Amino acid sequence: MRWMKYRGGYYEDEPIQIPPERVRLLPPKEYRAMRALAAEPALSHSNETRIFYRQAKYMEYFEDDCPYRQGVLHYYPTYQSLTTPELRGYFTWRTGLRHGTLEKTSLTYAYLYLYELLHQIGSKTKEEGLERLIWFCDAYGELDPRILHYARLWIVDYAVYYDVSPEMIRDFTHPDFDEALDILSRCDEADDEALFPAILRLSSYRLERSKGYRQYPEELTRAVCTGYRKLNDWYARRYDRPYTRRLYNKPISMWYIPFHSAVFYHQKRFDHYEYRVSPAQRYYCDNDQWRMEQDYAAPERSQELGVFVRAADRLVREAYGVKAPLKPGTETKTMVKLLTETIAEQKKASAVRVKFDLRKLSGIRKRSDAVGQRLMTEEERYVEPEPPAAPEERGPASDCILSGNELRFMQILLYGGDLQRFLSQGHLMASLLAETVNERLYDEFADTVIEFDGNTPVLVADYVDDLKGMIPS
Repeated sequence: MRWMKYRGGYYEDEPIQIPPERVRLLPPKEYRAMRALAAEPALSHSNETRIFYRQAKYMEYFEDDCPYRQGVLHYYPTYQSLTTPELRGYFTWRTGLRHGTLEKTSLTYAYLYLYELLHQIGSKTKEEGLERLIWFCDAYGELDPRILHYARLWIVDYAVYYDVSPEMIRDFTHPDFDEALDILSRCDEADDEALFPAILRLSSYRLERSKGYRQYPEELTRAVCTGYRKLNDWYARRYDRPYTRRLYNKPISMWYIPFHSAVFYHQKRFDHYEYRVSPAQRYYCDNDQWRMEQDYAAPERSQELGVFVRAADRLVREAYGVKAPLKPGTETKTMVKLLTETIAEQKKASAVRVKFDLRKLSGIRKRSDAVGQRLMTEEERYVEPEPPAAPEERGPASDCILSGNELRFMQILLYGGDLQRFLSQGHLMASLLAETVNERLYDEFADTVIEFDGNTPVLVADYVDDLKGMIPS
Protein backbone atom coordinates (compact mmCIF):
# COMPACT_ATOMS: atom_id res chain seq x y z
CA MET A 1 0.00 0.00 0.00
CA ARG A 2 1.27 3.38 -0.90
CA TRP A 3 1.03 6.02 1.84
CA MET A 4 2.46 9.40 2.70
CA LYS A 5 2.84 11.02 6.09
CA TYR A 6 1.43 14.44 6.63
CA ARG A 7 0.76 16.54 9.64
CA GLY A 8 -1.86 14.85 11.70
CA GLY A 9 -2.13 11.63 9.65
CA TYR A 10 -1.34 9.66 6.52
CA TYR A 11 -2.44 9.57 2.84
CA GLU A 12 -3.18 6.18 1.20
CA ASP A 13 -4.53 4.94 -2.24
CA GLU A 14 -8.19 4.15 -2.53
CA PRO A 15 -10.01 2.60 -5.55
CA ILE A 16 -12.03 5.00 -7.66
CA GLN A 17 -15.70 4.15 -7.49
CA ILE A 18 -17.33 4.18 -11.00
CA PRO A 19 -21.12 4.54 -11.12
CA PRO A 20 -22.89 1.40 -12.49
CA GLU A 21 -24.43 3.35 -15.37
CA ARG A 22 -20.95 4.32 -16.53
CA VAL A 23 -19.62 0.78 -16.21
CA ARG A 24 -22.09 -0.33 -18.88
CA LEU A 25 -20.72 2.29 -21.25
CA LEU A 26 -17.14 1.02 -20.99
CA PRO A 27 -16.21 -0.92 -24.13
CA PRO A 28 -15.98 -4.70 -23.59
CA LYS A 29 -12.49 -6.17 -23.88
CA GLU A 30 -13.36 -7.75 -27.27
CA TYR A 31 -13.09 -4.38 -29.02
CA ARG A 32 -9.50 -3.84 -27.89
CA ALA A 33 -8.60 -7.43 -28.76
CA MET A 34 -10.25 -7.11 -32.17
CA ARG A 35 -8.32 -3.95 -33.01
CA ALA A 36 -5.10 -5.55 -31.79
CA LEU A 37 -5.43 -8.18 -34.52
CA ALA A 38 -4.57 -5.57 -37.14
CA ALA A 39 -1.20 -5.02 -35.45
CA GLU A 40 -0.19 -8.68 -35.41
CA PRO A 41 2.91 -9.42 -37.51
CA ALA A 42 0.94 -11.77 -39.74
CA LEU A 43 -1.57 -9.01 -40.60
CA SER A 44 0.46 -5.85 -40.17
CA HIS A 45 1.22 -5.61 -43.90
CA SER A 46 -2.09 -7.05 -45.12
CA ASN A 47 -4.67 -5.12 -47.07
CA GLU A 48 -7.82 -3.95 -45.36
CA THR A 49 -9.99 -6.77 -46.77
CA ARG A 50 -7.89 -9.48 -45.11
CA ILE A 51 -7.86 -7.55 -41.80
CA PHE A 52 -11.64 -7.13 -42.02
CA TYR A 53 -12.14 -10.86 -42.63
CA ARG A 54 -9.91 -11.80 -39.67
CA GLN A 55 -11.64 -9.34 -37.36
CA ALA A 56 -15.10 -10.43 -38.59
CA LYS A 57 -14.32 -14.04 -37.74
CA TYR A 58 -13.19 -12.97 -34.27
CA MET A 59 -16.39 -10.98 -33.67
CA GLU A 60 -18.64 -13.53 -35.41
CA TYR A 61 -20.94 -14.22 -32.45
CA PHE A 62 -20.25 -11.13 -30.32
CA GLU A 63 -23.22 -9.19 -28.91
CA ASP A 64 -23.48 -5.72 -27.40
CA ASP A 65 -26.10 -3.44 -25.87
CA CYS A 66 -25.01 0.14 -26.38
CA PRO A 67 -26.95 1.98 -29.13
CA TYR A 68 -25.30 4.83 -31.02
CA ARG A 69 -27.78 7.60 -31.74
CA GLN A 70 -25.68 9.84 -33.97
CA GLY A 71 -25.27 9.64 -37.71
CA VAL A 72 -22.64 7.30 -39.18
CA LEU A 73 -21.21 7.74 -42.67
CA HIS A 74 -18.25 5.75 -44.02
CA TYR A 75 -17.69 4.64 -47.61
CA TYR A 76 -16.62 0.99 -47.92
CA PRO A 77 -16.86 0.63 -44.12
CA THR A 78 -14.67 -1.77 -42.11
CA TYR A 79 -14.33 -2.27 -38.38
CA GLN A 80 -11.07 -0.33 -38.48
CA SER A 81 -12.70 2.70 -40.09
CA LEU A 82 -15.35 3.07 -37.37
CA THR A 83 -14.80 4.64 -33.98
CA THR A 84 -15.44 2.47 -30.95
CA PRO A 85 -18.78 4.15 -30.11
CA GLU A 86 -19.83 3.66 -33.76
CA LEU A 87 -18.74 0.02 -33.62
CA ARG A 88 -20.72 -0.54 -30.45
CA GLY A 89 -23.74 0.94 -32.17
CA TYR A 90 -23.24 -1.47 -35.08
CA PHE A 91 -22.95 -4.60 -32.98
CA THR A 92 -25.95 -3.50 -30.90
CA TRP A 93 -28.00 -3.16 -34.09
CA ARG A 94 -26.69 -6.54 -35.35
CA THR A 95 -27.59 -8.17 -32.03
CA GLY A 96 -31.16 -6.95 -32.37
CA LEU A 97 -31.30 -8.11 -35.98
CA ARG A 98 -30.16 -11.61 -35.08
CA HIS A 99 -32.79 -11.76 -32.37
CA GLY A 100 -35.57 -10.82 -34.77
CA THR A 101 -35.71 -7.03 -34.57
CA LEU A 102 -35.24 -5.47 -38.01
CA GLU A 103 -34.78 -1.71 -37.79
CA LYS A 104 -33.72 0.81 -40.38
CA THR A 105 -30.22 2.07 -39.64
CA SER A 106 -27.44 3.97 -41.35
CA LEU A 107 -26.36 2.81 -44.81
CA THR A 108 -22.89 2.27 -43.32
CA TYR A 109 -24.19 -0.36 -40.89
CA ALA A 110 -26.31 -2.04 -43.59
CA TYR A 111 -23.33 -2.43 -45.92
CA LEU A 112 -21.08 -3.58 -43.08
CA TYR A 113 -23.60 -6.34 -42.37
CA LEU A 114 -23.75 -7.24 -46.07
CA TYR A 115 -19.96 -7.55 -46.14
CA GLU A 116 -20.17 -9.97 -43.23
CA LEU A 117 -22.78 -12.08 -45.02
CA LEU A 118 -20.59 -12.23 -48.13
CA HIS A 119 -17.86 -13.78 -45.95
CA GLN A 120 -20.38 -16.26 -44.45
CA ILE A 121 -20.04 -14.64 -41.02
CA GLY A 122 -22.70 -16.16 -38.74
CA SER A 123 -23.62 -18.95 -41.20
CA LYS A 124 -22.92 -22.65 -40.69
CA THR A 125 -23.21 -23.61 -44.39
CA LYS A 126 -22.94 -21.84 -47.73
CA GLU A 127 -26.65 -22.45 -48.35
CA GLU A 128 -27.56 -20.89 -45.02
CA GLY A 129 -25.36 -17.91 -45.87
CA LEU A 130 -27.15 -17.40 -49.18
CA GLU A 131 -30.55 -17.68 -47.51
CA ARG A 132 -29.54 -15.00 -44.99
CA LEU A 133 -28.27 -12.77 -47.79
CA ILE A 134 -31.46 -13.13 -49.81
CA TRP A 135 -33.63 -12.53 -46.74
CA PHE A 136 -31.75 -9.36 -45.81
CA CYS A 137 -31.92 -8.09 -49.38
CA ASP A 138 -35.69 -8.57 -49.48
CA ALA A 139 -36.55 -7.48 -45.92
CA TYR A 140 -34.17 -4.57 -45.44
CA GLY A 141 -34.53 -3.54 -49.08
CA GLU A 142 -38.12 -2.55 -48.30
CA LEU A 143 -36.83 -0.20 -45.58
CA ASP A 144 -33.97 1.22 -47.63
CA PRO A 145 -33.98 0.39 -51.37
CA ARG A 146 -30.50 1.89 -51.75
CA ILE A 147 -28.94 -1.48 -50.89
CA LEU A 148 -30.80 -3.37 -53.63
CA HIS A 149 -28.61 -2.64 -56.64
CA TYR A 150 -25.43 -4.10 -55.21
CA ALA A 151 -27.11 -6.65 -52.95
CA ARG A 152 -28.81 -8.34 -55.91
CA LEU A 153 -25.55 -8.51 -57.83
CA TRP A 154 -23.74 -9.92 -54.81
CA ILE A 155 -26.38 -12.63 -54.37
CA VAL A 156 -25.48 -14.01 -57.81
CA ASP A 157 -21.77 -13.58 -57.03
CA TYR A 158 -22.24 -15.52 -53.79
CA ALA A 159 -23.77 -18.50 -55.62
CA VAL A 160 -21.01 -18.42 -58.23
CA TYR A 161 -18.14 -18.02 -55.76
CA TYR A 162 -19.29 -20.63 -53.25
CA ASP A 163 -20.81 -23.00 -55.84
CA VAL A 164 -24.40 -22.94 -54.59
CA SER A 165 -27.19 -24.44 -56.71
CA PRO A 166 -28.48 -22.01 -59.36
CA GLU A 167 -32.01 -22.90 -58.26
CA MET A 168 -31.50 -20.75 -55.17
CA ILE A 169 -30.94 -17.61 -57.26
CA ARG A 170 -33.68 -18.02 -59.88
CA ASP A 171 -35.36 -14.81 -58.71
CA PHE A 172 -32.16 -12.84 -59.32
CA THR A 173 -31.33 -14.16 -62.79
CA HIS A 174 -33.54 -14.71 -65.85
CA PRO A 175 -33.80 -18.51 -66.18
CA ASP A 176 -37.06 -18.43 -68.17
CA PHE A 177 -35.35 -16.32 -70.83
CA ASP A 178 -32.27 -18.56 -70.88
CA GLU A 179 -34.37 -21.72 -71.03
CA ALA A 180 -36.43 -20.33 -73.90
CA LEU A 181 -33.29 -19.43 -75.82
CA ASP A 182 -31.90 -22.92 -75.22
CA ILE A 183 -35.11 -24.52 -76.52
CA LEU A 184 -35.01 -22.36 -79.66
CA SER A 185 -31.41 -23.38 -80.32
CA ARG A 186 -32.56 -27.03 -80.15
CA CYS A 187 -35.90 -26.54 -81.90
CA ASP A 188 -35.65 -29.80 -83.87
CA GLU A 189 -35.55 -31.76 -80.61
CA ALA A 190 -38.37 -29.86 -78.90
CA ASP A 191 -42.05 -30.58 -79.45
CA ASP A 192 -44.62 -27.85 -80.04
CA GLU A 193 -45.65 -27.89 -76.39
CA ALA A 194 -42.16 -26.72 -75.40
CA LEU A 195 -41.22 -24.70 -78.48
CA PHE A 196 -44.32 -22.51 -78.74
CA PRO A 197 -44.08 -20.95 -75.23
CA ALA A 198 -40.35 -20.42 -75.80
CA ILE A 199 -41.04 -18.50 -79.01
CA LEU A 200 -43.71 -16.39 -77.31
CA ARG A 201 -41.29 -15.64 -74.45
CA LEU A 202 -38.67 -14.24 -76.83
CA SER A 203 -40.92 -12.61 -79.44
CA SER A 204 -41.58 -8.88 -79.35
CA TYR A 205 -44.96 -9.51 -81.03
CA ARG A 206 -47.48 -10.55 -78.36
CA LEU A 207 -49.33 -13.26 -80.22
CA GLU A 208 -51.33 -14.28 -77.16
CA ARG A 209 -53.22 -10.97 -77.46
CA SER A 210 -54.06 -11.50 -81.12
CA LYS A 211 -57.58 -12.01 -82.43
CA GLY A 212 -56.18 -14.50 -84.92
CA TYR A 213 -54.72 -16.59 -82.11
CA ARG A 214 -57.94 -16.49 -80.10
CA GLN A 215 -59.87 -17.83 -83.10
CA TYR A 216 -57.29 -20.31 -84.42
CA PRO A 217 -54.93 -21.20 -81.55
CA GLU A 218 -54.05 -24.71 -82.77
CA GLU A 219 -53.47 -23.61 -86.35
CA LEU A 220 -51.25 -20.71 -85.31
CA THR A 221 -49.32 -22.85 -82.84
CA ARG A 222 -48.49 -25.39 -85.52
CA ALA A 223 -47.72 -22.72 -88.10
CA VAL A 224 -45.35 -20.84 -85.80
CA CYS A 225 -43.51 -23.94 -84.58
CA THR A 226 -43.23 -25.73 -87.92
CA GLY A 227 -42.38 -22.50 -89.72
CA TYR A 228 -39.67 -21.70 -87.17
CA ARG A 229 -38.08 -25.13 -87.57
CA LYS A 230 -38.02 -24.65 -91.33
CA LEU A 231 -36.52 -21.17 -90.96
CA ASN A 232 -33.89 -22.48 -88.54
CA ASP A 233 -33.01 -25.32 -90.93
CA TRP A 234 -32.76 -22.92 -93.89
CA TYR A 235 -30.54 -20.54 -91.92
CA ALA A 236 -28.33 -23.32 -90.55
CA ARG A 237 -27.72 -24.77 -94.02
CA ARG A 238 -26.89 -21.36 -95.41
CA TYR A 239 -24.78 -19.93 -92.58
CA ASP A 240 -23.74 -23.04 -90.64
CA ARG A 241 -25.18 -21.85 -87.32
CA PRO A 242 -28.61 -21.85 -85.65
CA TYR A 243 -31.06 -19.03 -86.26
CA THR A 244 -30.77 -17.97 -82.60
CA ARG A 245 -27.29 -16.67 -83.42
CA ARG A 246 -28.93 -14.19 -85.76
CA LEU A 247 -31.66 -13.26 -83.30
CA TYR A 248 -29.08 -12.74 -80.55
CA ASN A 249 -25.91 -12.11 -82.51
CA LYS A 250 -23.93 -10.38 -79.77
CA PRO A 251 -22.71 -13.01 -77.30
CA ILE A 252 -20.41 -11.50 -74.70
CA SER A 253 -17.29 -12.68 -72.94
CA MET A 254 -15.81 -10.38 -70.32
CA TRP A 255 -13.51 -10.29 -67.33
CA TYR A 256 -15.42 -10.68 -64.12
CA ILE A 257 -14.68 -9.83 -60.49
CA PRO A 258 -16.91 -11.48 -57.87
CA PHE A 259 -18.22 -9.04 -55.25
CA HIS A 260 -17.10 -6.00 -57.18
CA SER A 261 -17.55 -2.79 -55.14
CA ALA A 262 -17.70 -4.75 -51.86
CA VAL A 263 -15.12 -5.08 -49.09
CA PHE A 264 -14.32 -8.74 -49.72
CA TYR A 265 -11.30 -10.92 -48.97
CA HIS A 266 -10.82 -13.66 -51.58
CA GLN A 267 -9.78 -16.44 -49.26
CA LYS A 268 -10.56 -19.17 -51.82
CA ARG A 269 -8.24 -20.10 -54.67
CA PHE A 270 -9.39 -21.53 -58.00
CA ASP A 271 -7.25 -23.34 -60.56
CA HIS A 272 -9.95 -24.53 -62.96
CA TYR A 273 -13.57 -23.85 -62.08
CA GLU A 274 -16.83 -23.58 -64.02
CA TYR A 275 -20.26 -22.46 -62.82
CA ARG A 276 -23.37 -22.46 -65.02
CA VAL A 277 -26.25 -20.23 -64.08
CA SER A 278 -28.00 -21.60 -67.18
CA PRO A 279 -27.00 -22.99 -70.58
CA ALA A 280 -26.75 -19.40 -71.81
CA GLN A 281 -24.80 -17.90 -68.88
CA ARG A 282 -21.51 -19.33 -67.61
CA TYR A 283 -18.67 -18.34 -65.29
CA TYR A 284 -15.08 -19.60 -65.45
CA CYS A 285 -12.04 -19.17 -63.25
CA ASP A 286 -8.55 -20.27 -64.30
CA ASN A 287 -5.65 -19.53 -61.99
CA ASP A 288 -7.79 -16.98 -60.11
CA GLN A 289 -8.67 -15.12 -63.31
CA TRP A 290 -12.44 -14.86 -63.69
CA ARG A 291 -14.53 -14.37 -66.81
CA MET A 292 -18.23 -14.48 -67.64
CA GLU A 293 -19.75 -15.69 -70.92
CA GLN A 294 -23.31 -15.06 -72.03
CA ASP A 295 -25.06 -15.94 -75.29
CA TYR A 296 -26.71 -12.53 -75.58
CA ALA A 297 -25.97 -8.94 -74.71
CA ALA A 298 -29.24 -8.37 -72.83
CA PRO A 299 -32.31 -10.52 -72.02
CA GLU A 300 -34.62 -8.62 -74.35
CA ARG A 301 -37.40 -9.75 -76.66
CA SER A 302 -36.30 -10.12 -80.28
CA GLN A 303 -37.76 -7.69 -82.81
CA GLU A 304 -36.90 -10.02 -85.71
CA LEU A 305 -38.58 -12.98 -84.07
CA GLY A 306 -41.56 -10.69 -83.49
CA VAL A 307 -41.68 -9.95 -87.24
CA PHE A 308 -41.74 -13.70 -87.96
CA VAL A 309 -44.53 -14.40 -85.44
CA ARG A 310 -46.59 -11.49 -86.75
CA ALA A 311 -46.17 -12.81 -90.30
CA ALA A 312 -47.50 -16.19 -89.15
CA ASP A 313 -50.48 -14.43 -87.56
CA ARG A 314 -51.14 -12.45 -90.76
CA LEU A 315 -50.95 -15.46 -93.07
CA VAL A 316 -53.11 -17.70 -90.86
CA ARG A 317 -55.76 -14.97 -90.72
CA GLU A 318 -55.61 -14.70 -94.47
CA ALA A 319 -55.81 -18.46 -94.99
CA TYR A 320 -58.76 -18.97 -92.63
CA GLY A 321 -60.67 -15.80 -93.48
CA VAL A 322 -60.41 -13.95 -90.18
CA LYS A 323 -62.35 -10.71 -90.56
CA ALA A 324 -59.62 -8.60 -88.99
CA PRO A 325 -56.75 -8.96 -91.47
CA LEU A 326 -53.25 -7.67 -90.88
CA LYS A 327 -51.30 -5.65 -93.37
CA PRO A 328 -47.93 -7.02 -94.54
CA GLY A 329 -45.10 -5.97 -92.27
CA THR A 330 -41.32 -6.11 -92.64
CA GLU A 331 -41.13 -9.89 -92.93
CA THR A 332 -38.62 -11.31 -95.39
CA LYS A 333 -39.56 -13.24 -98.53
CA THR A 334 -38.06 -16.36 -96.97
CA MET A 335 -40.31 -16.05 -93.92
CA VAL A 336 -43.41 -15.61 -96.09
CA LYS A 337 -42.46 -18.51 -98.37
CA LEU A 338 -41.81 -20.97 -95.56
CA LEU A 339 -44.90 -19.95 -93.59
CA THR A 340 -47.16 -20.06 -96.66
CA GLU A 341 -45.92 -23.58 -97.44
CA THR A 342 -46.45 -24.63 -93.84
CA ILE A 343 -50.01 -23.31 -93.63
CA ALA A 344 -50.94 -24.87 -96.98
CA GLU A 345 -49.60 -28.23 -95.82
CA GLN A 346 -51.61 -27.97 -92.60
CA LYS A 347 -54.86 -27.14 -94.41
CA LYS A 348 -54.32 -29.98 -96.85
CA ALA A 349 -53.64 -32.47 -94.05
CA SER A 350 -56.71 -31.41 -92.06
CA ALA A 351 -59.12 -31.33 -95.03
CA VAL A 352 -61.77 -34.08 -94.95
CA ARG A 353 -62.43 -35.61 -98.36
CA VAL A 354 -65.95 -36.94 -98.95
CA LYS A 355 -66.84 -38.50 -102.37
CA PHE A 356 -70.35 -38.12 -103.78
CA ASP A 357 -71.87 -40.04 -106.73
CA LEU A 358 -73.74 -37.15 -108.35
CA ARG A 359 -75.64 -39.55 -110.68
CA LYS A 360 -77.51 -40.99 -107.70
CA LEU A 361 -78.30 -37.63 -106.12
CA SER A 362 -81.51 -36.87 -108.13
CA GLY A 363 -83.00 -40.29 -107.40
CA ILE A 364 -82.33 -39.93 -103.69
CA ARG A 365 -84.02 -36.52 -103.67
CA LYS A 366 -87.16 -37.82 -105.48
CA ARG A 367 -87.59 -40.74 -103.11
CA SER A 368 -87.11 -38.46 -100.11
CA ASP A 369 -89.74 -36.00 -101.36
CA ALA A 370 -92.26 -38.77 -102.02
CA VAL A 371 -91.87 -40.23 -98.54
CA GLY A 372 -92.16 -36.78 -97.02
CA GLN A 373 -95.40 -36.01 -98.90
CA ARG A 374 -97.03 -39.22 -97.70
CA LEU A 375 -96.23 -38.41 -94.09
CA MET A 376 -97.49 -34.79 -94.18
CA THR A 377 -101.03 -33.60 -93.51
CA GLU A 378 -102.68 -31.09 -95.80
CA GLU A 379 -101.88 -28.29 -93.36
CA GLU A 380 -98.23 -29.30 -93.14
CA ARG A 381 -97.94 -29.34 -96.94
CA TYR A 382 -98.56 -25.60 -97.03
CA VAL A 383 -95.25 -23.77 -97.20
CA GLU A 384 -95.18 -20.14 -96.15
CA PRO A 385 -93.19 -18.13 -98.63
CA GLU A 386 -89.89 -16.84 -97.19
CA PRO A 387 -89.47 -13.09 -96.93
CA PRO A 388 -86.92 -11.60 -99.27
CA ALA A 389 -83.41 -11.74 -97.83
CA ALA A 390 -81.99 -8.47 -96.56
CA PRO A 391 -79.01 -7.24 -98.50
CA GLU A 392 -75.76 -8.49 -96.92
CA GLU A 393 -73.77 -5.84 -95.13
CA ARG A 394 -70.21 -5.70 -96.18
CA GLY A 395 -67.04 -4.07 -95.00
CA PRO A 396 -65.45 -3.69 -91.61
CA ALA A 397 -68.16 -1.35 -90.33
CA SER A 398 -70.59 -4.29 -90.14
CA ASP A 399 -68.39 -5.91 -87.48
CA CYS A 400 -67.96 -2.77 -85.41
CA ILE A 401 -69.94 -2.62 -82.19
CA LEU A 402 -69.10 1.05 -81.69
CA SER A 403 -71.21 3.94 -82.88
CA GLY A 404 -71.64 7.66 -82.41
CA ASN A 405 -69.07 9.42 -80.29
CA GLU A 406 -67.24 6.21 -79.36
CA LEU A 407 -66.75 5.32 -83.02
CA ARG A 408 -65.57 8.83 -83.94
CA PHE A 409 -63.24 8.86 -80.93
CA MET A 410 -61.58 5.62 -82.09
CA GLN A 411 -61.37 6.82 -85.70
CA ILE A 412 -59.41 9.88 -84.57
CA LEU A 413 -57.05 7.75 -82.46
CA LEU A 414 -56.54 5.27 -85.31
CA TYR A 415 -56.42 7.48 -88.37
CA GLY A 416 -55.72 10.97 -87.05
CA GLY A 417 -57.78 14.08 -86.48
CA ASP A 418 -58.27 16.99 -84.11
CA LEU A 419 -59.09 15.20 -80.89
CA GLN A 420 -59.34 18.31 -78.72
CA ARG A 421 -61.75 19.98 -81.13
CA PHE A 422 -63.90 16.85 -81.23
CA LEU A 423 -64.00 16.66 -77.43
CA SER A 424 -64.73 20.36 -76.90
CA GLN A 425 -67.47 20.54 -79.54
CA GLY A 426 -69.29 17.59 -78.02
CA HIS A 427 -68.53 18.57 -74.43
CA LEU A 428 -66.96 15.12 -73.99
CA MET A 429 -64.30 13.70 -71.67
CA ALA A 430 -61.58 11.48 -73.12
CA SER A 431 -61.36 9.42 -69.94
CA LEU A 432 -65.08 8.52 -70.05
CA LEU A 433 -64.99 7.73 -73.75
CA ALA A 434 -61.94 5.53 -73.26
CA GLU A 435 -63.62 3.69 -70.40
CA THR A 436 -66.72 3.05 -72.51
CA VAL A 437 -64.73 1.83 -75.51
CA ASN A 438 -62.58 -0.46 -73.35
CA GLU A 439 -65.73 -1.99 -71.86
CA ARG A 440 -67.37 -2.53 -75.27
CA LEU A 441 -64.27 -4.12 -76.78
CA TYR A 442 -63.27 -6.20 -73.77
CA ASP A 443 -65.05 -9.34 -75.00
CA GLU A 444 -63.15 -9.02 -78.26
CA PHE A 445 -59.66 -8.34 -76.89
CA ALA A 446 -59.84 -9.54 -73.27
CA ASP A 447 -57.81 -6.44 -72.46
CA THR A 448 -57.94 -2.65 -72.55
CA VAL A 449 -57.15 -1.18 -75.96
CA ILE A 450 -56.78 2.45 -74.81
CA GLU A 451 -54.29 3.64 -72.21
CA PHE A 452 -53.26 7.12 -71.09
CA ASP A 453 -49.92 8.87 -71.38
CA GLY A 454 -50.55 11.55 -68.81
CA ASN A 455 -53.85 13.04 -70.00
CA THR A 456 -53.45 11.85 -73.59
CA PRO A 457 -55.30 8.69 -74.71
CA VAL A 458 -53.12 6.29 -76.73
CA LEU A 459 -53.90 2.95 -78.33
CA VAL A 460 -52.07 -0.18 -77.22
CA ALA A 461 -49.68 -0.77 -80.11
CA ASP A 462 -50.30 -4.53 -80.26
CA TYR A 463 -53.98 -3.98 -81.06
CA VAL A 464 -53.78 -1.25 -83.70
CA ASP A 465 -53.86 -3.59 -86.70
CA ASP A 466 -56.80 -5.55 -85.29
CA LEU A 467 -58.70 -2.33 -84.58
CA LYS A 468 -58.13 -1.03 -88.09
CA GLY A 469 -59.64 -4.27 -89.38
CA MET A 470 -62.78 -3.56 -87.35
CA ILE A 471 -63.20 0.20 -87.54
CA PRO A 472 -63.57 2.07 -90.85
CA SER A 473 -61.54 5.19 -91.51
